[in-house]
Amino acid sequence: MRVGGRGYGGPNRIRLPTPTPPSPPPQEWVDLTESEEEDPEELVPELSEDEPEGEPQEEPLEVQPPVPPSAPPQEQPQEEPEDPAVDPEDPEQDPDDGNAPPSDDDEDDDEAGPVVTTTHRWFDYPLPVPRMLRETLEMLHYDQFWITYVGTRYRHPVLPDDWDMTVEISIPDEFGSRRNIHVRHAPTRRNSHEAAISDAAREALTTLCHAHREDMAITSRRYYPCRSVERLDAWIANPEAEQNPRLESTIEYLATLNTDYNAALDELDMVRYENRKLRAWVAHGVEPAEEEPVEDPADAPRRKKARYNDPEARTYIRHHED
Repeated sequence: MRVGGRGYGGPNRIRLPTPTPPSPPPQEWVDLTESEEEDPEELVPELSEDEPEGEPQEEPLEVQPPVPPSAPPQEQPQEEPEDPAVDPEDPEQDPDDGNAPPSDDDEDDDEAGPVVTTTHRWFDYPLPVPRMLRETLEMLHYDQFWITYVGTRYRHPVLPDDWDMTVEISIPDEFGSRRNIHVRHAPTRRNSHEAAISDAAREALTTLCHAHREDMAITSRRYYPCRSVERLDAWIANPEAEQNPRLESTIEYLATLNTDYNAALDELDMVRYENRKLRAWVAHGVEPAEEEPVEDPADAPRRKKARYNDPEARTYIRHHED
């Protein structure tokens, strides 16, 4: 059947209504953006297997340009937090103060450290020389006497301890208290309190025997070394009256040994003092302050130092009464 017009197939062609086929399922598109050889205009949709045959519908085809791959996110540099204790605008403040790691010099200063001083007291002590001092006081009839050893301990973090010892002999007074009648100091510092106590007791015994030489002359302790607090030399009573050659040779040896021991203590004291100065220079760059002992009113001055074989510091055998 033809109705007027330009002929079959022309633009004014009239088509009879035909049944509308069901809508096809969604079409699957093939992404050809990654291919560089294919032209986007040649993209053709692939029909599903279930799609009925018929005239394809004309739909506009939109081709999107390929999207370049996105660059990986760059890491932003992290800013270090500022130390609130350090003010960068303050020119007088050192940023390294309190923030720098400890150096080897700081460890050396910590090892050197300060010298800690403590005071200790002993009432008598079970050593040979302290025992002889106590027995001599009992023989001289001192009533209610006390023997007190007062030690000052100098503690260094890495070096041996130093002990400075003083012995105090006291008796009761009329006021119900006590007063010192004899105070002596050890000639030098020692590494142990026992050695310092023995040295202090020996100094006290020697000067005490000189102060009571008349009383000592009639006792079994008459041959103990004696020394005046104002002098360096010491003396021992002459044993000729005993008519005993063994005793005479023993007393001679005792006098020589006492001389050498005093000289050794004097040299030890000088060496220890030089050692303290050297340690102070190494640790702090300064010399140690001179240590002046505090003298008690009843105290005698410390024994002066002398060189070895000094005639004024020898121990001799006394042949007559001074």
